[in-house]
Amino acid sequence: MHLNTRLALSTFTCLALASAASTAQTVTIYGRIATSANQVETGSTSTLRELRDNASRLGFRGAEDLGGGLQALFGLEMGLSLDTGNPTNPFYRNSYVALRGGFGTVALGRLDSANPTGSPIYSQITALTHFAPNDAGATATSTAMQNARNRTSNSIGYASPNWAGASVRARVYLRGAGTAADPEDAARSVDLGFNYQTGKLKAALGFASDSRRGGLANNEFDDKWQAGLNYEVLQGLELYLLGGLDRYKNTATTRRNVQYGMLGAAYTLGKHKVVFNLMQRDVQTSLTGDRDRQQLSYQYFLSKRTDLQAFIDNDGIDSSRSNVRVRAVGAGIRHNF
Repeated sequence: MHLNTRLALSTFTCLALASAASTAQTVTIYGRIATSANQVETGSTSTLRELRDNASRLGFRGAEDLGGGLQALFGLEMGLSLDTGNPTNPFYRNSYVALRGGFGTVALGRLDSANPTGSPIYSQITALTHFAPNDAGATATSTAMQNARNRTSNSIGYASPNWAGASVRARVYLRGAGTAADPEDAARSVDLGFNYQTGKLKAALGFASDSRRGGLANNEFDDKWQAGLNYEVLQGLELYLLGGLDRYKNTATTRRNVQYGMLGAAYTLGKHKVVFNLMQRDVQTSLTGDRDRQQLSYQYFLSKRTDLQAFIDNDGIDSSRSNVRVRAVGAGIRHNF
């Protein structure tokens, strides 16, 4: 069956289920449509002009009150490429079922920051920092610069209640390919996040670790620590700092320890928002290279759901290599529904 046909059938089925279930539970249809026109220059050899999707999606989430303070939750979120009309691969950004009660929330499935338990490492990034203007397309940073470990399959997630501003997130997931050569439980990961907010201050500390049956492969991720702060120094003006250390099973020509850092500011005044970010990450495959990145973005909010965007992104890629720097400028529109 053609991929677009499968997408149409899947969407129709979800709509039908949502309509049929609406009398028994709360079901919400939501999504985002976002795209930009970009010019991307790589070194001095390549210039690309493109219309690019910025993580558009269509989702369904619902809740049922089970009594006694217990709720059943579910969600299905599909990724769509606005520029081509094709579904993403994998098609589902998240797909989960969850229970919420006085103990907190437990979710099972394919989990990311949009599920009720959040994402222990990535959710800290979204809580403390600001994207310029999206974590997608030409300005995507969380995977490349912070190894954010957001979207994982075969996962069990937990989010605690809020205890006087403090909360905890945890996630365990299997990373095998599910084949005879690499069974589903051949590799597993554990992510932990501690978060705190009081007044104008936000703080977070995260830890993550991977393991593989028979030992990690060369240059495979081992573990990480991450910490960050955000402080609103003036009304509408936030300053933030995020840093971490990733460790890998290195070789003689690659790094064991990879440090990364981010310093940024976001200022919102009425319908206007400006974000400026400075980022750096050691290049794991080089003993001397580092990746430096600067971003500046402007957003004008036509409404609470719709904003116009413009950005400049300057990505050094690897200082140990010549003529690889990527410079991108773009303008676009985003609508949430």
